[in-house]
Amino acid sequence: MKVANKESIHYLKFCIVGGLNTAIDFLVFSLLSYLGIYYIIAQCVSYGCGVLNSYFLNRTWTFQQRGKRSKYEFFRFTVLNVFTLIVTSFLLTVFHYKFNISLPYSKILVTIVSVGLNYIGTRFWIFKP
Repeated sequence: MKVANKESIHYLKFCIVGGLNTAIDFLVFSLLSYLGIYYIIAQCVSYGCGVLNSYFLNRTWTFQQRGKRSKYEFFRFTVLNVFTLIVTSFLLTVFHYKFNISLPYSKILVTIVSVGLNYIGTRFWIFKP
């Protein structure tokens, strides 16, 4: 019971951090889109802003990693998020152009996918229990 409760707390904190990351991502994406920046470039920049916030908050608050970082921790975090960025950029294109879903709604759909991919990767590959 204690392990399940701890995992629930991690997931709740991950979702809170994710909400903040998503807000940062959406704000930067919206601003860049408004300025006429190509949507894939806007996606890369906005996602990168959320990733930096995610790494620091998830490391220190969500998964409470103490002490020195492993040599490859940030590298693995970056690999996971580049993978997620590729998947979400592909899906953003598919939803928007193939299924004619507006860009903001497409962004919402790919964000849902990214939450699942990132939690699994962050919890069990980056900041292992």
